[in-house]
Amino acid sequence: MLKDGFSIVRRLTVLEVKRMTKGSTGGLLVFLTSAASLGCSGGGSVNIGNTQTRGSQLSDYAATWDGYAQAYSFMPDGSDRVRLVIAADGQGTLRLGDAALLAPPTDPNVGFPPGLNPGSPDLGYSMGILEGFMYPLHAARVQTDRIQLGVDPADLWVTWCALQTPVPMSDQTAADGGALSYGCLPNLGFSEMANVCALTEPDGTSVPVDCGKLTLCRVVMACACTAAACNSASVPDGTPVNQYQVEIDGALDATGSTLTGTLQLSSSTRLTVILQKQ
Repeated sequence: MLKDGFSIVRRLTVLEVKRMTKGSTGGLLVFLTSAASLGCSGGGSVNIGNTQTRGSQLSDYAATWDGYAQAYSFMPDGSDRVRLVIAADGQGTLRLGDAALLAPPTDPNVGFPPGLNPGSPDLGYSMGILEGFMYPLHAARVQTDRIQLGVDPADLWVTWCALQTPVPMSDQTAADGGALSYGCLPNLGFSEMANVCALTEPDGTSVPVDCGKLTLCRVVMACACTAAACNSASVPDGTPVNQYQVEIDGALDATGSTLTGTLQLSSSTRLTVILQKQ
């Protein structure tokens, strides 16, 4: 790169070099610097270091974040707290509110979390995301210096659905030569009165069933079952982040210590969240 510049120096006579160095070496140093600059000025780009902007890659967001949702209270505890953990690869968790973490489910015959029933006001919210659970993050990406993260409400029931024993929903398709469909409760009529639930057999017999299990198996349809096993009806891997029901979209401030953005809980509920790096 410096060849042309130093060829200029070589063309100087010994007398000229001596004359330049007699008074001061500063003149020669300036000249050599200028010559080197000439040798590098071929019109190409010059790398002056890493010019990547803050927030342009996932690892910029890797941290534990703690903050709040503006003008909003999560139920049932009434807290506005939002906690987010993000790893360098975009994996992590989201936790809302200050409620204690739910104990993992162990009884397949009791819904999760305990206390759900078809007539409860909690039912609608159970289809969103609840306090007391650390939801995994999905489909993380960075676009225009903003991080986007998907959250799947069905992750709440991954462990509970795995406890279920598949039962045939109907034998009609089998009679027609098709395959049986399966669920975590049979496809029977049901009733709920004063938080007491039952399935109704074809002969009219009532079979008691936990209202929470009835809610998840027959109302929310939380599990996807085959003849072999039941799994949570989760969003398939590879789904783009903007197709998740719950989505986080945020940007870093100039210092990288504050993450501000939106938390979309549903198509009609978008919250502003402000989180600080811990």
